Amino acid sequence: MSDETEKEGVVIDVTPEQEETPEEPPQPDPKSQKTSAAVARLPLIIAVVALLLVVGVAIAAFQYTRQAADDLAAINARLTQSVQAQQAMESQLAAAEAAAREQVARFTEQQALVEEQQQTLAEARERFDRQEQLLDSERLKMQQREAELRASVADVHRRVGASGTQWLVAEAEYLMRVANQRLALARDTETTRSALELADQRLRDTKDPGWNPVRDQLAREIAALDAAKVPDAAGLSARLHALAEQVPQMRLANATLGGTERTPHGVEEATPRQERNWDTLLDDLWAGFKETVRIRRNDKPVAAMLAPEQQYFLYENLRLHLESARLAVVRADRGLYRDSLNTVASWINSYFDTTDPLNRATKKSVNELLSIDVRPPLPEISQSLRSLQMRRKLNADLAGTPPAVAREAILREETAE
Repeated sequence: MSDETEKEGVVIDVTPEQEETPEEPPQPDPKSQKTSAAVARLPLIIAVVALLLVVGVAIAAFQYTRQAADDLAAINARLTQSVQAQQAMESQLAAAEAAAREQVARFTEQQALVEEQQQTLAEARERFDRQEQLLDSERLKMQQREAELRASVADVHRRVGASGTQWLVAEAEYLMRVANQRLALARDTETTRSALELADQRLRDTKDPGWNPVRDQLAREIAALDAAKVPDAAGLSARLHALAEQVPQMRLANATLGGTERTPHGVEEATPRQERNWDTLLDDLWAGFKETVRIRRNDKPVAAMLAPEQQYFLYENLRLHLESARLAVVRADRGLYRDSLNTVASWINSYFDTTDPLNRATKKSVNELLSIDVRPPLPEISQSLRSLQMRRKLNADLAGTPPAVAREAILREETAE
């Protein structure tokens, strides 16, 4: 056996051989040969196992590295999404801040406008109160003067007697003047008609047929007053006041920002909740689906939603316009009356739900009020007064003329009339 095949665990005898007679070499032991072969293959096995371990560790390291790269890419993607979401939220926050600033500016402008309108309405009411006080004082003065005049006329009649027809004519002229003043200044047809009827009675009491042309003209003027269509100011004012009181109950067409949806006219939903079971499961699911999904068809541009503060000022402005219409009725101001009611009708169409019964009724009432003329043309009643004055002047001029000439002049006057 050579030295190259010597391995650990094999004992080699190095004792020098004695010179003897050559003998046959000893036969190798089969068991020793198997052990030597096994020892020779052991490093190869160890190397293969080590190689396999290195390959396994490399594969595991590659998989770990790949998994780490995937995780890092996912983290980078999520980080990118987070940054984009943060940027979107910042842009939305900036838009919300701009919208809030715009809403505050609009609210300030609307508040200033409402304060100005309230101040204007307060001034108008103050002027109306002063005018009403002046009219009341004038009415009292006229009633006192009329009472004094009636007392004076009665005293003169008592002193002069029934033959003094000139006092009756003077009283008729005074009543005609009063009628003209009441119709021109206060547009009071009832008082005007009563004054003209009293003037006609005074001319009748004279029992002088010469005043018949004046009485005919008085009859025509009374008939013209009866035919005149004078609006019922008290009734119109009451209707406008009723409309102003029901303004807070009207429902807007759009939802409000930050508000909750109300049932119409404040009526709460009182349907009892049924007990849920397997039989009503499909009904509950369908009801929930209908509450979640709502389909609306709009053939017009959707108006912007109103904030609760703007709702309040919208209602107040609507009431102010109705109050302005009431003031216009009292003052017989046709322009202010129509402008106020046209504004109310326009706002109802623009901001309120036209399908609501109360809103439809309010709009119908406003349209009916718009068709009423608060300042209709009044008839002319000054012709009877002029005729009476001309007749009195003629009588005064003919007082000293002969009867034939006086009759001729009277006939000419009657023919001219």
